[in-house]
Amino acid sequence: MDELNEIAEVEQQVETLETEVKKFADGLPYWAKFICSEILSGNELTEDKYNSAFSYLLEELDLIEKSERPELSISYNPNASDDFKANIIFNSLLNIEGVNALAENQSIELTENLTIIYGSNGAGKSGYVRLLKNVFYSKDREPIEPNIHLDKGHKPIKADFQFTTDEGALPLNYPDDVGNGVFNQFAVFDGEIGRRHLKNRNDFKFRPAGLRLFNEFNTALENLNNRLFTEIRTKNIANPFADEDIFQGESEIKTFLSSLSHNSNLEDLKKHLPFTEEEKTKKTEIEKKYDDLKISLSQKDKALKELRNIKTQLAARKKNLETINLCFTQNQLNTVKSSIADCKTKEETAQKEGSEKFKTDKIKNIGSPEWKQFIEAAEKYAITQKENGVEYPEIGDSCLLCQQSINEDAPKNLIASYWAYIKSVAEQEAKTAKENLDKVKKGYEDLDLNQFSDTDTLTVWLNEKYEADLTLLKQGLERQKTLAEKIVTNITERDSKAEIEFQLSLTGLEKIETEIDKDIKAYEEDEQNKVLADLLKQKTYLAHKEKLAIRFTDIENLHKNLIWVNKASKFNKQGFKTQSTNTEKRLSKHYFNADYIKSFNEECEKLEGKFGIEIDARSSDAQSNRQLFLKGKDPSSILSEGEQKVIALADFFAETNITSINKGVVFDDPVTSLDEERKKVIAKRICELSQSKQVLVFTHDLAFVSALINYATDFNILNECHWIESNDDSKGIIWLRNTPSYDKKYRNDKPVTEFYKLAKDAGPEEREKHIKSGFAALRTCYETFVIFDIFKNIVQRFNDRVSVMSLTSVYFDDDIIKEVIENFEKCCTYMEGHTHSDKSSANKPTAKTLLDEIEAYNALKKKYKEIRKQNGFKD
Repeated sequence: MDELNEIAEVEQQVETLETEVKKFADGLPYWAKFICSEILSGNELTEDKYNSAFSYLLEELDLIEKSERPELSISYNPNASDDFKANIIFNSLLNIEGVNALAENQSIELTENLTIIYGSNGAGKSGYVRLLKNVFYSKDREPIEPNIHLDKGHKPIKADFQFTTDEGALPLNYPDDVGNGVFNQFAVFDGEIGRRHLKNRNDFKFRPAGLRLFNEFNTALENLNNRLFTEIRTKNIANPFADEDIFQGESEIKTFLSSLSHNSNLEDLKKHLPFTEEEKTKKTEIEKKYDDLKISLSQKDKALKELRNIKTQLAARKKNLETINLCFTQNQLNTVKSSIADCKTKEETAQKEGSEKFKTDKIKNIGSPEWKQFIEAAEKYAITQKENGVEYPEIGDSCLLCQQSINEDAPKNLIASYWAYIKSVAEQEAKTAKENLDKVKKGYEDLDLNQFSDTDTLTVWLNEKYEADLTLLKQGLERQKTLAEKIVTNITERDSKAEIEFQLSLTGLEKIETEIDKDIKAYEEDEQNKVLADLLKQKTYLAHKEKLAIRFTDIENLHKNLIWVNKASKFNKQGFKTQSTNTEKRLSKHYFNADYIKSFNEECEKLEGKFGIEIDARSSDAQSNRQLFLKGKDPSSILSEGEQKVIALADFFAETNITSINKGVVFDDPVTSLDEERKKVIAKRICELSQSKQVLVFTHDLAFVSALINYATDFNILNECHWIESNDDSKGIIWLRNTPSYDKKYRNDKPVTEFYKLAKDAGPEEREKHIKSGFAALRTCYETFVIFDIFKNIVQRFNDRVSVMSLTSVYFDDDIIKEVIENFEKCCTYMEGHTHSDKSSANKPTAKTLLDEIEAYNALKKKYKEIRKQNGFKD
């Protein structure tokens, strides 16, 4: 029993992502825990939820009274956020309108495993893919084009999506439901996305809800911080009562108001109230006495006034010199030296990266500052060449310098590489270091070291009375000026040599201040001046007391605002954000990034793509991301196009594999530029994937279609192939359950008969659709009959070997061939997308017509078999 208890204790101590996320949330104050609770439960942070969280924050800061708060319990839902569904099937895409090259009233029906859409280039596949890239998750969304053949009268772009979840049917519409999280449970991969998987640092879209918490929590922090900042701005904390405009002169009241803060005790100020009538009369008497005495002492006061003015100027000038001295301390000079070295290192790193990446014998100084300025200027100018977010250059654009047409990928890709380089991490770090160093440089350039100009009042006075001290100060300032110029030169030349501090001695100024105070004291010790000063003190106090009585309510409101702002400023957003970000980094590294790396390597193995790819997986601002490298370089600059495609697919598979959020993937021609063997490898992997996720593949590659169907058959996976063709109006039409691969199911009338049964019991609109699809399937049956029955599969599809020996089993009958052609053309006529005569359009085929043609097909097959037998041929 003791042993079992020990095991139970150990199990309780085992940390999981769920327990660590809960621990993080439970350790937060109530307002933050409330936010985490909502996020982890999968609830949207609505305006009402933010209002509640903000109220809890104000309570925490003691800015409003605490309310009755419900007990919070952190519940961890691994599928939380964005309306995600634990189980969901994408059933069909239908009722598409307003999309270029797509016929309306079409539908695509999907299986739970693998669905293939085959069509030649220009058949309309791109229209569907653009739509899906805008609806589902995609790293390369592009605009959905309306009908390019219309100048006006375009229909709004829309489409219906039918899903099934554990709760039942879930119909969604584009664009009305585009924010629904279900759409983000499906991802699209195409060629352009593949390049992004290789070239860029990519965020992980599909992550466990526990890790998604931190990024969303940081977003919520920003929201609350902005709300708090907005509230703070409504609180007026400027203190007008410290200015001479309201309370002129000095008094106990003025001293209190000048230092008014959130810590001030207003009860001490209230002791000076009220201002009585007796005090009002006394104030008038004292003002008269003061004015009379001041007139008699005015001449003496002129000299005293000058001394006080000099004293004030001297104190201000001394403060300036103390500030200047701070710029030339050894510590500050060492800091400047370190900044120069840091900037130089980062600039050299950026220059080296540019030199290595774009090294050529044709151009000198690649990577130099002048070269970078040229590239940056070129990029800014290039932006003006395109509109609607299209990036310059494209094939056919003209070069910005020589104006020659760019007709090849090489110069186009080189220019794109330039744009990417100037946005690289090394370049941005060098740019930031330079900007910081330029600020330091400007600070030294802007130093005002001419503190004693010849026309300055204080300079004239010092020159008359303290010439030797003034000379020493000017000499010292000249030395500091020379040192400042050296520092500016060092920054300009990126020379991180050490400089020795020089501090201006202020002893002479302090001696002068002491002597001025002695002179002022001598004037003030006159008895009449003492009387005048006492009258001024009484006069000022009573005037301030009178104004205090008038303005006390304003002062009280200001004090309340100061207290409110002080409490609000205790909200440490950055502290919470740092805690959140650091926790996400630790948990991502432990629970997520390692899984991605493991999955990526496994996918490379399955796709036979072990090219030595290195993965840099990290987190920034509570968001996991990764970038792929090959020998420290961008893989797209080293690998062939086919190899790049394989690595991009491995990255795509890996990201979607390590999450329970993703339920389906869409591929758009994933095997372009690949050889036949590689196509088979990818077809096999896609079929394996379709055993656990819904897969939809768009392709124009017949060999790839055949490989997909063969592997799906081998794995006993539910699969379906639909055929898209462009009609006479250049609009893509979908033929359901129709494949050009001529597999065994078209060796008999079974697929056609299924459409006949559906048409027989359907309403008019559905019946017409099933009849047309039936004739499309019957057309494929005739094509299959020609390949397998007449030509006996001599040239096998997607097989290099020609079955020469089978020539002896081929038999041609002119009547049979004529009948095949007639029946085949009849099928084409009844299919939508072919030209009809007025007569045939008026007499649309019925279910009975389809049945008659099925019987004609079977009779033809039987007749041909009998003719072969009569002529000595065996089947």
